[in-house]
Amino acid sequence: MIPFVALISIDFSKGMIGKLTSLTFNFLLIILGCSCLYVILISHIFARSAGIFVSYYINTGHYGLSLIILSVFYYFISPQKKLKSILGVGLGLFTILISSARSPILAAAVLVMIMFFYINKLKYWLALLSFVIIFIISIYYLRHSLLSTEYIVRIYDAIFEGNAYGRSQYLSKGWDIFKSNPLFGGATLFEDGMYPHNIFVEVLMSMGIIGLISFGLYFKDLGKFKLRYIKENIYYLPYFLFFAQYLVLVQTSYCIFANIEFWCFSAVIISIILFCYDEKIKSDDSRGYATGDH
Repeated sequence: MIPFVALISIDFSKGMIGKLTSLTFNFLLIILGCSCLYVILISHIFARSAGIFVSYYINTGHYGLSLIILSVFYYFISPQKKLKSILGVGLGLFTILISSARSPILAAAVLVMIMFFYINKLKYWLALLSFVIIFIISIYYLRHSLLSTEYIVRIYDAIFEGNAYGRSQYLSKGWDIFKSNPLFGGATLFEDGMYPHNIFVEVLMSMGIIGLISFGLYFKDLGKFKLRYIKENIYYLPYFLFFAQYLVLVQTSYCIFANIEFWCFSAVIISIILFCYDEKIKSDDSRGYATGDH
C-alpha cells in the first residue's frame, strides 16, 4: 500500500506531468523496440508471446496499447515527434498482435468510444461504424482463409460464437463462494489459480461486502472528476486512458490483485483529480478574497 499512498500524495503539476509523460513514452518505445527485436530475431514466438517480459502475455499486449496511446497523443500535440509516434504505433500494434490477446482490442474499442463521445461529431461516428463493419467482415473471411491464425480464431470466436472461454463458469463459481460467506468473502483464487474475470464478483468473492465497501471508499474521489481538468492540462489525458484500459483488463481478463498497473494508474488519476480539485478550491478562495467576499 505504501507505493500507492505515495502516488496519491504527489502533486501532479503541469510541468511535472509533462516530463513524466515524455519519459514514459521514450521508455516504452525503447523497451518494446527491444522486445520486438527479440521476438523477430531470437525467440520466433509470434503467438501468445510475452516478448522479453516475464509477465502474462495479455499484459504484454496492453503494454503495446499503452505505447499506441502515447504515440497518437504525441502525434497530434508535438509535430516534431511524428516519426517517433509512427514508429511507436507500429511497435505497439506488433506487440498486440504477437500477444494474441483480445483484451487490448476490447480496451482500444472502449477508448475510441470514450474519445468519440468527447469529440461527438457525426462524421467520426460514421467513420467508426464503417471501420467496425469492415473489421467484422475481415475477421470472418480471414478465419475461413489460409491466413487464419490463433489470434484471428480467438477474435472470431468472441464475435461470432460468443465464446468467452469459460468465463461464465468462473463468474458463477465466484458468486457461489461469496454467498457462502457474504460478509468477509472466502477465497482470492479458485483451486486452479483462476479468478471470476469480473471486478465486483472478484472483490465480493475474496473480501465480501466489507471488501466491496473498502473498494468503493478507495475510488470515491473519482466522483470529483471534471472534464475541464483535462482541457486545462492535456497531458493528463493519457493517464486517464491508461486507467480505462487497465480497468477493461481487470474486468475481463486479469486478476485485480495481480495487476500492479491497474492500482498504480488508479492512484495516479486519483492524485490528479485531488490536485486539480484542491487547485480549484484555492483559486476560488483567492478570488473571494480579492473581491472582498469573505
